[in-house]
Amino acid sequence: MEKTAKIKVKGGDLLASLRGFLKTVLKQDEIGAILAPRQLPMKNMVMPALITDPEHLEAVDPLSPAFPMNGAKVVSRLTRKNSRSKVAAVMRPCEIRAFFELVKLKQGRTKDLVIIGIDCLGAFANRDFILWAGEDGPAATKKYYTGVLAGEESAVDGLNLAAACQVCEQPLPRGADIAIGLFGADTDSQIFVQAQTEAGEHLLPASIWPAAQNRRRAGKLSIN
Repeated sequence: MEKTAKIKVKGGDLLASLRGFLKTVLKQDEIGAILAPRQLPMKNMVMPALITDPEHLEAVDPLSPAFPMNGAKVVSRLTRKNSRSKVAAVMRPCEIRAFFELVKLKQGRTKDLVIIGIDCLGAFANRDFILWAGEDGPAATKKYYTGVLAGEESAVDGLNLAAACQVCEQPLPRGADIAIGLFGADTDSQIFVQAQTEAGEHLLPASIWPAAQNRRRAGKLSIN
C-alpha cells in the first residue's frame, strides 16, 4: 500500500523544506548521491548536478521553471553500469516517462536508482527563462511557484510556458519511487511525500511517517 507523510513547511519556505527533505534522503546509508536541478554559481541557469555532500543541496532548485535539458539522458548514463551505492534522481514527470522508454531500449537501468518525482509546475523555453528570471534565480523561483500554486496568471508575466508544457496532461510523477505532492496541499504549511514503491518506502526513515494516508485518483490528490 502507498504510504504518505506530511512534511511541515517552516516559515512558508517551500524550497527550503524540499532541500531539507533531500538532505534526509542523502544521509541514508544506501544513497551515495542525489541528481537534482541545481542553480549554477556562475550564471543564472539551473542544470542537473550530481551531489554527494548534503551541504551542497542548499543550491538545488527543483521548482525552478528552467528546463534546459531532459534529465532522462543523464540518468540513463548514470545507470548503465553497476554502482557501489544508489543514486536518488529528482525528476520531472516527463523525464520519468522518457527514462522508462530508455530502459525499454536497454539504454538505462532501474537497478541502484531511486526516482524522486515532484508534481510539475511547468517550465519556460530556455530563452524566455533567462530573460524572465533576471539576476536572482531563487527569488524568481519563489515568485513562480507561489503564483502558480495560487492560480495567479501574473506568475509568468504574460510569457507562455514551453510548448510541451502547454499540452502536458500528466503533471503527476507516476512511476516514481517517491512522489512529492504539491497540488491540493497548503504548501505554505505542508507538503506530501508518498512512497509509491517498496524501494521508496524502504528508503525513507520511519520517523517521517505520520498517521495520514492518501491515494491519488483521477490525477488529483485526496486525503483520507
